[in-house]
Amino acid sequence: MIETILQLFTSEQKAEAILSNPMIEMIFMILFTLFIVTSLVHISLFLKLKKIRNYIQETNRMDIEPLRSFKETFDQKQKDESVKVETFVQKQFSSWRMYNLPVVNLIKIIQMTVSVFILIGILGTFIGLTMSLGSIDSSGDQLVEDVASVLAGIDVAFYTSIVGMGFSLFMTMLIKVANTEYIFTDIMLKVESNLAENEHNSFSRLINVSEAINTSILQLQETNQQSLQSIVDHFSGFQDYTTGLQQSAEDLAKFNDGLSTNLQDFQVLFTNMTKVTNGFGDATKKLNKNFDQLFSYFKKTDERNERMAITFENAYKRIDEALSAQIDTLNHFENTSTDLKTFTSSIVQGQQTVVNSIEKSNKESHHLVDQMKEQNKEFKQVFGNDLSSKLIGITSYLSELSKQFDKLEESFVHLPGALKTINDTQAEYKVLLSDRFDELKQFNRDFNNHLKAHSIDSSNFEKQMLEATKTYEQVGIQNKQLLNDINTTISQMNGAFTQRENQVEANVGILKDTLSKYVTTLEGTLGEKLDKVIRNFNDYMEITNQGMKKEFKEIRNINEEMLQSSSRHTQQTFNELLEEIQKLNQQLRGFSQEVVKSNNYTGLSQND
Repeated sequence: MIETILQLFTSEQKAEAILSNPMIEMIFMILFTLFIVTSLVHISLFLKLKKIRNYIQETNRMDIEPLRSFKETFDQKQKDESVKVETFVQKQFSSWRMYNLPVVNLIKIIQMTVSVFILIGILGTFIGLTMSLGSIDSSGDQLVEDVASVLAGIDVAFYTSIVGMGFSLFMTMLIKVANTEYIFTDIMLKVESNLAENEHNSFSRLINVSEAINTSILQLQETNQQSLQSIVDHFSGFQDYTTGLQQSAEDLAKFNDGLSTNLQDFQVLFTNMTKVTNGFGDATKKLNKNFDQLFSYFKKTDERNERMAITFENAYKRIDEALSAQIDTLNHFENTSTDLKTFTSSIVQGQQTVVNSIEKSNKESHHLVDQMKEQNKEFKQVFGNDLSSKLIGITSYLSELSKQFDKLEESFVHLPGALKTINDTQAEYKVLLSDRFDELKQFNRDFNNHLKAHSIDSSNFEKQMLEATKTYEQVGIQNKQLLNDINTTISQMNGAFTQRENQVEANVGILKDTLSKYVTTLEGTLGEKLDKVIRNFNDYMEITNQGMKKEFKEIRNINEEMLQSSSRHTQQTFNELLEEIQKLNQQLRGFSQEVVKSNNYTGLSQND
C-alpha cells in the first residue's frame, strides 16, 4: 500500500529503493497511519462541534447532547445553591469526552501532531543516513561502488523528512480551515450566555416578588411591624447576594490567574521547541563526527590488508606442514605393508614346518608298521614252518622234563589262559591300531584340505596385497602430482597476491585521492544542503512559532474581551440592582413616612 502511494509521486524503482530498508518502511507506516488517524479524528470532531454550534445558533436551545446534560446539572445545582456560570461551563466542557479522551486534550494532541510529523520525518532521515553509511564495506574492491551507491541514495533518506513536513503543512492548513478550538470557545460562550439569560429571568422574577411584597405591605397597614421585619429579612438576602457577587469576582480573578499560568506553560513549550532546534544542531555535529570515523575506517582497511597478507603467508606454511605430515603417513604405511609381508611369510613358513612334522609322523608310523612285519617274519624264522612237529618234540621233551617240573605244574596250569589273554590283547591292539590308522588317515586328509584352502586364501591375499600396493603406489603418484599442483598453484597465488597487493595499493592511492577530492566536494555540497535544510527548518519553526504566538495572542485577546464583557455585564447588572434597591429604599421611606403620618393623624383624632 505504501509503495503504491509513493509511486504516485515518484518512480517505481525509487519507491522500491526507499522501502528496501524495514526501518524506513516502518517510519512511513507510522507517518501514514498517524496522519490518517489524526485527520479523521479532527474532521469528525470539527463536524460534531459545528453541528452543536449551528443548532444553538438556529434554535437558541440546549436540548442536544451534551448540552442537555449540562443544563440539567446546572438546574439541579441552581436549586440547591447559587452557581457561577463561568466556572460551571469551564468545568463541564473540560470533562466532556470524545473517543475516551477530553475534548480539550484531543484538540491539543491534534495540534501537537504538526510538530510530531516533522520530528518523525527527520528521525527517519538520520536513521537512513546512518544505516547507509554503516553499510559501506571497505575490505574489498567494492569500496568505491559502495560509496557511490550511498552518495547516490542520500536523496532517498530525505523522503521521510519531505513526507513528514508535507503532512505537517497539510495538518496546519486543516487546523486553520477547520478551526475546532474557535468553534469550541464559541460553543462555550453561547452556552454561558444562555445560562446567564436564564439567571436574568430569575432576577426579573425576584423583582416581581418584591413588587408583590410592596403591594401586600400597602394592603396590610395593620401589620406594619411584621412587614418591616420581612423587608429587613429581604435586605439581608440581598446582602448575601452581594457577597455572592463578590465571590464570583474573586473566582473570575482566579480564572485570570489560571489563564496566566497556562500562558506561562505555553512559553515553556516555546523554549522546549528552541531546545529541539538546538538538538538538531547537535545532530549535524554528530554527522560530521561520523564522517571523521569514516576516514579512520579507511585507514583501518589498509591495516587489514597487511594482516591478510601475513595470514596468507602463515596459511602457506601450514600447507607445507600438512604436506610433510601426509608424506610421513605414506612412509609409515609402506613400513606397515612390509611388516605385513614379513608376517604373512612367517605364517607360511610355520605352515610348512607343520606339514613337515606331519610328514615325519606319517613316516615314523610307516616305519613302525614295517618293523612289526619284520618281527613277525623273525618269529616265523625262529619257529620254522613245521611248527606242529616241533611242538610235538617240545611236548616229548617236556614230558621227559615233567618229572623234574612236577612242582611247577600248578603254575603252568595257568599258562594257556595267559596265552589266550595275550592273544586277545594282541587282537584288540591290532583293532585299536587299525582305528588309529584310520583316524590318522582322515586327519591327514582334513589337514591336507585345510592346507590347500589356506594356500588358496594366502594366494588370494597375496594378489590383494599386490593390488593394494599397486593402488597405494598410484595414490602416492597422484599425491605427488597433487603436491606439485598445489605448489604450482601456491606459487601462482603468491604471484597473484603480489599483483593484487600492488593493484590494491595503486587503487587505494587512487581511491584516497578521489575520496579526498570527493570528500572536499561532498563536505561543501552536503554542508550547504544541510545548512539549507536547517535554515528552512528554522524558518519553518519560526513561522510556526510566530503563528502559534499570534494564535495565543488572539486567544488572549478573546479571553480578555470575554473577561471585559463579563465584567461589564456583571457591573451593569450590579448597577441595575443598586438602582432597583435605591428605588425600593425610596419607596420604603415614602411608605414609612405615610405610615408615620397616618399614625400621627390617628393620635390627633384620639386626643380630640
